[in-house]
Amino acid sequence: MRKLAYILLFVLLSVSAFAQNTEKDDLLVSHYTEQNGLPNNIVNCSLKDKEGFMWFGTWYGLTRFDGTRFQNYSNAVSIVSDQPPRKIETIMEDGQGNIWIKTLDWKLSVFFKRTERFENIFDELKPYSRNLQIIKIQSTPEGKVLLLTKDKSLLQAYTLPDGRIKVQLIASSRGKINKFDYQLKDNLVDIRSGYAGWVGKDYRIFVQPLKGSKWTKKQWYTYFQRKSVESNIYKDCLGCLWTVGATSIKYFNPRNGKQKLFPFSYFGRITSPSFCDAGEHGVFYLTEAGEALYIDRKTLEMRNVVTLPQLRDEKHGAHFFSMNMDRDGILWLSSTNNGIYRFNFPKRQFRIIPLPPCDKEGVRSLFQLKNGDVWVGTRSKNLYVLDINGKLKFKYSYDRYHIGSVYYIMADHKGNLWLSTKGDGLVKALPDKSVEGGYRFVHYLHNAANPSTISGNNVYITYEDSHKRIWVGTLDGGLNLIVEHNGSIEFKNKYNGMKNYPGYGLYLEVRNMVEDRWGRIWVGTIDGLMSFNTNFDDVRHIKFNSYRLTETNTLANSDVYALYKDHRQNIWVCTFGGGLSRISGYDKKQNLPLFKSLGKREGLRNDVIVSILEDNSGRLWLGNDHGLSCYDPVTDRIRNFDNTDGFPHVDMEETSSLKNSNGELWMGCKQGILAFRPEALKTKNVKYPVYIVGCQVNNRDIRSYVDDPIIDKAINYVDRLELKHSQSMFTLEFAALNFHNRDGVNYRYKLDGYDKDWHYNGSNRIASYTNVPSGDYTFVVQAIDTANPGKMSSCRMQITILPPWWATWWAYTFYMFIFVVTAYFAIRYAKYQLKMKNDIYIQTKVSEFKKKFYLEQQDKLFVDNVSSIIDSNLMQEDFDIELIAKQLGMSRSSFFKRLKALTDLSPSDFVKERKLACAVELLKTSELSIADIAYKSGFSDSGYFGKCFRKRYGMSPREFVNSQK
Repeated sequence: MRKLAYILLFVLLSVSAFAQNTEKDDLLVSHYTEQNGLPNNIVNCSLKDKEGFMWFGTWYGLTRFDGTRFQNYSNAVSIVSDQPPRKIETIMEDGQGNIWIKTLDWKLSVFFKRTERFENIFDELKPYSRNLQIIKIQSTPEGKVLLLTKDKSLLQAYTLPDGRIKVQLIASSRGKINKFDYQLKDNLVDIRSGYAGWVGKDYRIFVQPLKGSKWTKKQWYTYFQRKSVESNIYKDCLGCLWTVGATSIKYFNPRNGKQKLFPFSYFGRITSPSFCDAGEHGVFYLTEAGEALYIDRKTLEMRNVVTLPQLRDEKHGAHFFSMNMDRDGILWLSSTNNGIYRFNFPKRQFRIIPLPPCDKEGVRSLFQLKNGDVWVGTRSKNLYVLDINGKLKFKYSYDRYHIGSVYYIMADHKGNLWLSTKGDGLVKALPDKSVEGGYRFVHYLHNAANPSTISGNNVYITYEDSHKRIWVGTLDGGLNLIVEHNGSIEFKNKYNGMKNYPGYGLYLEVRNMVEDRWGRIWVGTIDGLMSFNTNFDDVRHIKFNSYRLTETNTLANSDVYALYKDHRQNIWVCTFGGGLSRISGYDKKQNLPLFKSLGKREGLRNDVIVSILEDNSGRLWLGNDHGLSCYDPVTDRIRNFDNTDGFPHVDMEETSSLKNSNGELWMGCKQGILAFRPEALKTKNVKYPVYIVGCQVNNRDIRSYVDDPIIDKAINYVDRLELKHSQSMFTLEFAALNFHNRDGVNYRYKLDGYDKDWHYNGSNRIASYTNVPSGDYTFVVQAIDTANPGKMSSCRMQITILPPWWATWWAYTFYMFIFVVTAYFAIRYAKYQLKMKNDIYIQTKVSEFKKKFYLEQQDKLFVDNVSSIIDSNLMQEDFDIELIAKQLGMSRSSFFKRLKALTDLSPSDFVKERKLACAVELLKTSELSIADIAYKSGFSDSGYFGKCFRKRYGMSPREFVNSQK
């Protein structure tokens, strides 16, 4: 009976907790107010344009939302823009992407998004209506906008690609309204301009292209009247019908005939009603009175949206102006005074298997037996046995079995279970069908007086290696090896046999361990990794390798949370702050492991991984504080799951995971057991566009350059940006229009031509550059959705930094012209100088030559005169130097100097030379004796003559005569 009571209580509590959890987690609501950038908290309408931006009409004007930042258009951006409208009531987008705006005071404007220009519409309406006030606008499937005037004429308007506005009359109310209150006397049908139009007394408007139809007005009246009635009936995705009445909405299921009436609580008219189908999450309805209702599709229970826990900051009785379900399945709810609410509807892909209320502290271990039963260890010290689907079968209470908080469960090769407990030592569970629960338990506790006992009672891990040896890791005594002798068990540890165990109190807090394919056991501790080879004969010979002083310690970041071996025998290390690392090998020379690491750069949302598990496809599932990540080693891609994927708000537990034989993966958490089927997890297969949404130049908004504008259109339409040399400091802001999960988008950017590598920016949307050199560049930004790693969106912009005026092409042309002209005149001047220099040189040389020639002639004449005087006076006995100088009209000293300079001979030597020359001539031509020849030559002594002759010619006069014969 006690067992049955436990099971019934567990089932009831599980259902209740699961229902409450579903209500809490199904709807994800984000709230935006003036504090987030809205121009005003009164928001009347919303619109998602073709490009993916959200637009809102507020009391203070138009604003655009990219998922993070509001771009407000309360003030004119363009100098040619009309005054931006305020008190916006309705906005519509036409076929050209321009936004039509109707205000509460019934004025009409068009916002041209490309040029960020407002244009007020007045003159275009005058040909078609006497009253220019517009009380309603509505879009058509053709991309045009229907305009209902105050006097109930129906117009159709649109913009052309060149910016012109066209208006045509669809239905004229002339003669069909009460002139005092402008109310229709009857529903209006008109046929003109190729359309049939309807204006109802209830302000409903319809238009239908004729397309060759020859229906009469009466036939069109019947068609539009039926259409008006059908507009009060909504058909949801399951085929159920919802009929709106004046005071209630009626549900009808045609498949089973079930129906239910949901009455409204508020009445009146402040807005247009709206019906939104959120699929499995239910339906939403906004009444004319502004009451937002939520109806659970399964229970058919209705509640006011403001009573949902996600809208706890909204006052009860609050009203709303608009409800809009965009094309991506996101619901936008505009409040009358409290901003905007965004509703996301994640898929229900995860389930929580809760534990009884006494076990709120968390599931710490999971283990499945061969029969499919799952043992669940909890922090509350109770041990549960669940069936394969999570239903309770048995409870091992701590009060009765004293097992404790089981942190890990292992089955050895003999079929025994080893339970690692925190604080209660090691527990061995021996199968025994004779006892209740089917197992007997043997406790092994630390005894300080007995070194053969386990070294600590805080046991975190038990592991059996390939040699069938059982290792035990404790958090207060390090590693233990179980050795069995004659039926008794002894624990070998640091204090009992392991003499090579690391010292200084390190590596004593063991959390996990695993054996690799090479027979090396890796031990994860709070102090980092430790390893040893299992090929040993005696524990005393075990050599423990630690890596505290190596790069491994930095890589593993000390605190190892989990170690895991996949089916390929790869060892994975999960660390606190170190992400996920794979031991890719072992360097035996340096005794160091080789790692390949994955972290935030590779796509992990959180570097703190507390749990790891492999599915049947070989993918690794990583539990962390922010959700769940899936790493596929084959594609080397990471997929993150969070609350936008239906991941519940749970706190994951360390190394508490299980691959259930039914195909589910179970992970322990504080709230119970998280269960899911990997192959059933779906992702929104959407490629989100990326735009450049902002730009600052020299710390100024690019749109503030009015006198000398840099761009002539909105920055998200700019393909090429041209900046001056003085504007080389700029900042670009970009956004991927992901309204499902903006935190799930990572960016990287690069300025091609300037950056060598990508800048990995995470979720940051800003890229800044300073002092970029002049040149042509391409800015590229890529957005990677972590929910779809294979899908990547990108945006490009050509950026040109103009050179300074002195470095422009025309400046260089001018420089070249100046250089050519300067070179021309320089060459001419050089030639002139060279010519002048040559002329002067030649003249100088000629003058010198002339002067030299003249001097040479004068010198020759002087020497000839001296020679002539000497020759004519050879025979005179009184002939001397004085006579020669006197005949030349020179002083003795002047004559001496000049003759010495010209002949390098003194006057006496020169005279002697002339005498000897005369003697030589006589010796050659005459038959005179030597003495006569000496006399005729001016020598008075023939002996002196012979001596001088020999000295001059190296022979005597006679020998000379003989040589001539």
